[in-house]
Amino acid sequence: MKKISALLLAGALALSVSNCGEKVEVEYPVFPKSKEGRQLQKFLGSIRNVGLAVEKPQKSLWETVFGAGSSFIDQMPSKVFEAFDKETYYKLIDLSKRADSINEASLTLTGITKSRVKLGNQLGAEAILHIGYQKPYTECGSEMMVDYGAAALKGVGAIASIATGKNVDTGGGSVSKQTGIRYMLIPLDATLIKVETGEVKKAVVSNPAKVDAGVGNLDCPSVLDSFGKALDEAALYIKDRLSPKVKTEYIKVFKDDEDPEVAGYLDDGYQEITGETPSFKKAKENWEKADKKAGGKSWGAKTNLGTYYFQAGDFEKAIKLYEEAMKLTGADKNYVRELRKRVEAAAAVDDTEK
Repeated sequence: MKKISALLLAGALALSVSNCGEKVEVEYPVFPKSKEGRQLQKFLGSIRNVGLAVEKPQKSLWETVFGAGSSFIDQMPSKVFEAFDKETYYKLIDLSKRADSINEASLTLTGITKSRVKLGNQLGAEAILHIGYQKPYTECGSEMMVDYGAAALKGVGAIASIATGKNVDTGGGSVSKQTGIRYMLIPLDATLIKVETGEVKKAVVSNPAKVDAGVGNLDCPSVLDSFGKALDEAALYIKDRLSPKVKTEYIKVFKDDEDPEVAGYLDDGYQEITGETPSFKKAKENWEKADKKAGGKSWGAKTNLGTYYFQAGDFEKAIKLYEEAMKLTGADKNYVRELRKRVEAAAAVDDTEK
């Protein structure tokens, strides 16, 4: 009897260990909690793979900024790609690096609009983001800026004066100082085109960045130093309007099942997202096979598929799959319920504006 009890206990422990899951890094979209955020979420759906086409700048326009014959103008498309590739939710594909299959005419807005389906099939892209330019602008000026170091010293002096009853001068000079400023506008004109439907969403940068030379320095900041900051600001403005922010969490992926074949498919999916070239899309294909083989009775397959749709931004489908998983025998209901709550929080937008 004791031997049977020990075996049952060992089996229960083995089952609990096998069902604990392995945590993996999962990125998912976070949309602004506003009317604009709701519209963007509806427009994008589960779009994640985006081709980025940056037009070559018109030299005659940009020579007014960088000077005649500047070689930097030719580097601008790669600089623009780098700026958009920073901390982005999208998996960007650089169309300029596909010269073998894409000619220069196809990188224009007209070319992309006409051949979007062909380009999407070639690139494995669900949408294409085209970046063009309007007329750039730069000039130098000056503004009064607060010297926070001097302000802090004066604050310390004021406190010391109150404490001692004597006037304590800590120096530091004037709190506000005239400072050299360069105003630079990188007028990016962005159009996001959905490959399947041709629907578009646009954003245009029209406000210049202000780059200072350092409080109290009246020199005008250099063009190249200012360009980097202005471009980062312009790219951030576009990304705020045409893409969600990305958040990362560690989420359990389940890879065990009583049926060895189902367990094999679950583990294959896990391997796809932890290998050298992680692919949630390939993992999904394996988890769908596991779900089909189990006749829809594998809570691990349902949960993993829910996580796939979570990271893809299809929150409605993720919630549905998590709910289905919780109804199945052996499910870690508390954990899956927590996942559902995370998706509900990510999906929530402000509905006060209609």
